[in-house]
Amino acid sequence: MVAVNSALSGTGSDLDKFDRSAVLGLVADVGGTHIRFGIAVGGAGGAGAGALDVHCVRRYAVRAHESIAHAAQHYRSDTPGVPAALNRAAVAVAGRVDHDLVQLTNSAWSFSARALSESQQFEHLQVINDFEAVGHAVGALRAEDLNPIGTQRLSLPMTQGVCAIVGVGTGLGVGGVIANDGTFSVLATEGGHASFAPTSDRAIELLRWLRKKYGRVSAERVLSGAGLANLYLALCAIDGLHQPELSASEITTRANEGGDALCVEAVGLFCELLGSFAGDLALTLGAWQGVLISGAMLQHFDRPMLERRVRSGFEYKGRFTPSMRRIPVETISHPHVELLGAARLLLNS
Repeated sequence: MVAVNSALSGTGSDLDKFDRSAVLGLVADVGGTHIRFGIAVGGAGGAGAGALDVHCVRRYAVRAHESIAHAAQHYRSDTPGVPAALNRAAVAVAGRVDHDLVQLTNSAWSFSARALSESQQFEHLQVINDFEAVGHAVGALRAEDLNPIGTQRLSLPMTQGVCAIVGVGTGLGVGGVIANDGTFSVLATEGGHASFAPTSDRAIELLRWLRKKYGRVSAERVLSGAGLANLYLALCAIDGLHQPELSASEITTRANEGGDALCVEAVGLFCELLGSFAGDLALTLGAWQGVLISGAMLQHFDRPMLERRVRSGFEYKGRFTPSMRRIPVETISHPHVELLGAARLLLNS
């Protein structure tokens, strides 16, 4: 069983419980807005034989640091008890990893994996897409780490078949996992940049408005924090209303309060479009075992509405509707799933 210490204020005493030989290395999750670090520990001490933990998890704003190396140095100095000589690391990034070059999709950050390894004196460094990291974590997820959308549940541990992964946040992440007798192959993709495909008259009007603003419209233009803001602005324009721009959190708050009909519609439409996109992904990958959806922003949506609208969009697939009704869809509630995946990568390398 794999567990993660989710405390953001971990101290050196956390690590002092373990034999230092059990420290696997540094793990990081680099998003467009925040970067999180932790220390992967496994196989000794209080964790129990064969267990895996991520300790001393801390989060920093990307814009507050000039580079990932600068942020890593901040983490080391900011976290008492972190071993000075961490010579192994796994880093998950919200962007494409092209050999040595890493460019974040929704941040100005870019870096050379080789240069990062040299500056931090790593003997072993793996840099992977953040949704590839989520894929590596799938084999460790437990039922309590997931919340079902509908009545179907993902069969855990997953030993056979295909599971798809969707994540909404600063951007839209897409990945997949192929299980074969307990071994996992992880698909790292940029599926969030596939074209937006509306399936209702209202969504078609939305696409027309977005085309005027962006030209080509990807799914990420709709299904992300900025995407929710786009939805709200588009609905205002379509209805001939002149409203101020709102952030995703403001839209969500107003929708939950129920006093702003357009915010309510924007959040509901967001959920339905998310379900539709997840359903397309399930059909494309043959993800009959299930679809997992991650994203902290979803935790702030009205849960009954989210489940109803996501499931409606997911199942609306014409002749395949009966098949879609049998596919489990669940949201990931694990607090640091990307770090968990990076830790498992270190454990198995």
